[in-house]
Amino acid sequence: MSKTQQNNNPFWGEGESKDFGRMAIEYAAGEDVVLDAAFVQYECLVNMAHIVMLYKQNIISNKIAAKLLTGLVEIRKLDQKGRFILKKELEDVHSNVEQYLIEKYGIETGGYLRLGIARNDQVYTDTRMYMRDKIILISKQLMELINGINELAARHTYIVMPGYTHLRVSQPVTFGHFLTGKAYHFMDDLNNILNIYELIDYCPLGIFEMAGIHLSIDRELTAQLLGFKAPTVHSLYTANQRGELEAKLLAEFSILALHIRRTMNELILFTSNEFELLKINRSYTTGGTAQPNLENPDTLEVLRANMAKFLPSMVQMMMIMDVLSSGYNRDSQQTKPVLFESIEMMIKSLPILTGILSTLEPQKDRMEKIANLNFSIAPSVAVQICIKGRISFRQAHKIVKMMIKERILKTSFAEMTPDLIAKAVKKAIGKEILLQKSDLENFKDAKQCVLVHKSRGGPAPGEVKKMIKDINLKLKSFQKEIISKEIKLSESKKLLEKEVNKIVMLN
Repeated sequence: MSKTQQNNNPFWGEGESKDFGRMAIEYAAGEDVVLDAAFVQYECLVNMAHIVMLYKQNIISNKIAAKLLTGLVEIRKLDQKGRFILKKELEDVHSNVEQYLIEKYGIETGGYLRLGIARNDQVYTDTRMYMRDKIILISKQLMELINGINELAARHTYIVMPGYTHLRVSQPVTFGHFLTGKAYHFMDDLNNILNIYELIDYCPLGIFEMAGIHLSIDRELTAQLLGFKAPTVHSLYTANQRGELEAKLLAEFSILALHIRRTMNELILFTSNEFELLKINRSYTTGGTAQPNLENPDTLEVLRANMAKFLPSMVQMMMIMDVLSSGYNRDSQQTKPVLFESIEMMIKSLPILTGILSTLEPQKDRMEKIANLNFSIAPSVAVQICIKGRISFRQAHKIVKMMIKERILKTSFAEMTPDLIAKAVKKAIGKEILLQKSDLENFKDAKQCVLVHKSRGGPAPGEVKKMIKDINLKLKSFQKEIISKEIKLSESKKLLEKEVNKIVMLN
């Protein structure tokens, strides 16, 4: 192939000088060809659905349809073997597929491929199909993550650990309570990402450039053959959604990444020498090259750093799109690398996160010791004095604060007695109240206190077990939803294959 041909696109370069478009291809299209390798299978399916529809609408003959479909099946097989190589001078997957068919069957037949379809609605449809598949994969990974967390929580409903306010030891919780809190966050992320699937699940094919076509096309049929819920409702609106849907997905990834970053930060702290609340499985740590004593949380740190990329990616996506006029603009092609890199990073990261969290080892004795520091159960003690002493909470708050600040209690609430409290009440608020020993027995240490925190959503083991059950029930519901989506996509592929075979067999 000559240099002139290499720099000349046959679809828009005919009759132009050899340098026409050369810099445009070099600068604007080079990366498209590399990225579009991920779209070859989708592109073939989109074209196959379109050809089946054109034939059923009596717009093209059986002979032409059969040849085009046979060629598309051939491209799919070549791609699966890694032998369909996209040519840079053809800019993208759409022109590469079309040119292959033209070279195979001649322009008289191959030239029909683009009848009633444009690269615009092709790429919109390819992208949505790609996003659907990736959302299903990421959703399944999130389910594995949540299930792993939930199983660990079920084993540790009675282990007390410190809660923190301003990173100071505060109300104690249980390790199971801490973990189920994470599970609920990630379940929110799963729900939100699946909601994006619902927005994506409409077929753009048939909007042509952005204003439809005068042919009697059947957009409902192509949507059905490609597993979409329905065709999109408005051609220009559909064109203008490019980049917006991707940005919405990245926005949900950004919140998921925030949850992951916060969790990694906590684990790095909680596994440090100063805290020693948890141990990380050694598969996720490394040694120090200069310090033989170190065991470093490298995997957690890299995961934390990688999660910092999602918010900038979402902002980048928004900034690419926010100045564009209605319809197609070549700027929108630059959304592909942002989308692809973000999706692949999340797919790569979630199994690592699942491994880290599901193999955590709680340090029970240390957790309970730290949970008792700083008079952590003071709020509960104040509430108990309020109720049993029949004084206001603010008065009880003042009493407890005085007992701590004036060192009436030296180290913990285990020192409390009815007489000691009576003296503190008299000194703090000038009243006389008498509590019974039984009024105080559950408020001596963190573990006893946690066990009676049975308010809905609290850290008591019984409540945590309810949460674990609730999470499992919700996971089953999500699993049904995901399986339903997978079945629908599988059935649409079978239907498309059946229609293709019918047309090919007739020829």
